[in-house]
This record gives sequence, structure tokens and C-alpha cells, in this order.
Amino acid sequence: MEGYASSSYGDGFADVYDAWYREVTDTDACVARLLALVPAGGQVLELGVGTGRLAVPLALGGVTVTGVDTSTAMVSQLRAKPGGEQVRLVLGDMVDLAATEPPVPDVARFDLAVAAYNTLFNLTGPGDAARCLVGVARRLRPGGCLVVEAFVPRSDPDGRSDSVAISRLSAAELVLTATVHDAEAQTISGQHVQITEGSVRLRPWMVRYLHPDQLDAAAVAAGLRLEHRGADWAGAPFDADSPTHVSVYRRPS
Repeated sequence: MEGYASSSYGDGFADVYDAWYREVTDTDACVARLLALVPAGGQVLELGVGTGRLAVPLALGGVTVTGVDTSTAMVSQLRAKPGGEQVRLVLGDMVDLAATEPPVPDVARFDLAVAAYNTLFNLTGPGDAARCLVGVARRLRPGGCLVVEAFVPRSDPDGRSDSVAISRLSAAELVLTATVHDAEAQTISGQHVQITEGSVRLRPWMVRYLHPDQLDAAAVAAGLRLEHRGADWAGAPFDADSPTHVSVYRRPS
């Protein structure tokens, strides 16, 4: 998408993220599952921390959370929340954690890293997700794990498809979502067009997705191995018809 940058999504959605996506997944089940993977007082790295939907309850659950995000607008929303002060915030691109501010040290210190709700797919440059996995794997303690939540791409033929749909509709607001899907490049680019009385707001987004087998291969190349894959945070079995997956990758001890 022309003009789209790594911070475009966060800056475009920060003011509505909590209202629009508060129930995007089962937050309570997610937090419980993640806390079960971390020893008491352990270290957690959240990629794309956003407004702290997960980071704040994780921190309140007794672990130390470092959250990475490229968007100053998202980070500002998190800092303003009760409990937000308990999250160590790092501003920058999770593709290169050493270049964030402050930098995430290149040492094996984290017990758990998490990329929830398609966050890994928000890395839109070719090969960015694989480079991110390499950097994360180096920062996991031996025996530590990475948890990735993502949608399962449908098996479309090569080519491009466009669509426009209604995402939100009320007496005061209409949100139209226009998308362009490039199956060959494995990208989906979109605009949420928010129309209210007297105003129109564009909220752009873009993902470069990976099929589960591609994600597994990138994880193996980074030194991680798939330990478990479920269909959701509650642990429902994953099968060929599952629209999403929650995958746990482990760094060997």
C-alpha cells in the first residue's frame, strides 16, 4: 500500500482500538494460558503491545512484561491506563529489537514471547516475520517459548481480489472496509472508512500472512520447534477447518 509505514496501523487505530477490538478474542483465556507458560516472576516479551489489552493483565498477574510497539499513539493509550505503569515499554520495530528505544538486549532473558491476534502478520516487508522470529528466539531463555495467534489464510488461487463490506453500522456511525487481497504476494491491504456526522476518517491496515506450514518453517530456521497448536486460547483442537490457530514454539533447553 503506497504510503503505508510500520506505525500506520497503530497511529490509525489507537483512539478506537479498545472500543472496536476489546472482545476480538477471549482475553481472559489468553492471559490464563500465557501465565501458565511462565514461572512466577518470569519475564514476558509482547510484540505489538498496542494499548495493553494483554500486557496490563499479564503484569497484574505477577510477571514482568516488556512491550514493543512502533506506534507512539498506541503506547500513549497504554501509559494512560491503570496498571499501564507496570509495563516496560519499548518503542520501535519488532523486526530489529536491537534498534528499539530503549534497545531490547540481545541476551536470553525472556521466559515467554507472544505475538497475539495477527501481530506477526503486521510485519509487511518480505521476510520481516522470519527476521523477527530470529531476533525473538535469541532473546528467549533455553526452554522458553513463543506463542503466535493468527488467522489461517484461505487457499485462494493466485491473483488479486477486491471487496468492500460493512464493518460497523449504527445510527451515528458507518464503517466500510475496503480490501485488496494479493494471493501471490500473500498480502491483504485495507482501509476502514469511518463515516460519522460531519466527518470521514481513513484507518489503513495491511498484513503479509503466512500459512501455518510457512510459519513452522520460519520458526525452525530461527531455532524454535512447534510444541503445540490449538484452534483458540481455550485449547480447542486444530484441524483443516480451523479459521485461527494458537501455536506454541519452544526454544530447546
